Amino acid sequence: MPVDPEEIINILFLLINEVSVMVTVIAVVVSSFDHVKQVVIEKKFTYKNQIIMILLFGAFSIFGNYSGVELSSDAIANIRDIGPLVAGLIGGPIIGLGAGLIGGINRFFVGGFTALPCSIATVSAGLIGGLIYRYNNKEFVGAYNATIIAVLIELYHMGITLILARPFDQALEVVKIVLIPMTLSNALGVAIFSLIIGSLIKDKKKIKQLEENLDIIKSKEDDMI
Repeated sequence: MPVDPEEIINILFLLINEVSVMVTVIAVVVSSFDHVKQVVIEKKFTYKNQIIMILLFGAFSIFGNYSGVELSSDAIANIRDIGPLVAGLIGGPIIGLGAGLIGGINRFFVGGFTALPCSIATVSAGLIGGLIYRYNNKEFVGAYNATIIAVLIELYHMGITLILARPFDQALEVVKIVLIPMTLSNALGVAIFSLIIGSLIKDKKKIKQLEENLDIIKSKEDDMI
């Protein structure tokens, strides 16, 4: 059955609209909540701030699921993976996996013939993002790398759907329809958020450098006295 290009474009624009909402909310949360800034900017991990991060980004994942576009096959074109992937990339494997489990379990109980592979993909997104953070010496990988990772995660999502969802013919039709919209919208969401995070981290480093320079100047002035 041929894929309707107009349907793909419509899904893409609907998902991009939801991305704009999610990224705006995430940006406000990251810049306003001290518990989030402790993890993202200061790299201070406590049980409390990790739990808050897990719940927040798990909620973003659930939003990404329910704001998705339901297809005639009951599959859902969505931006569910953004929350767990971002959580992992800025907070490590525990936060990423926790957020992924929240989004994944929610997706599983929504049902549909793609419920299992989609749930696994969302959990994997958080865990993979977290492992990359750990491998990168607990540093954010930057906007470009984060965007590439998001694209690869969505390709993995499509692949695991083809492997696990049955009937295969129906799974293939779903993948043909959602591959481009989901890959582009999820990558866009991660890219925009990554630029925001990168800016916050740079500002923090500049402030820290300025404080260090002021301390050096003050120390020299004290020595002169």
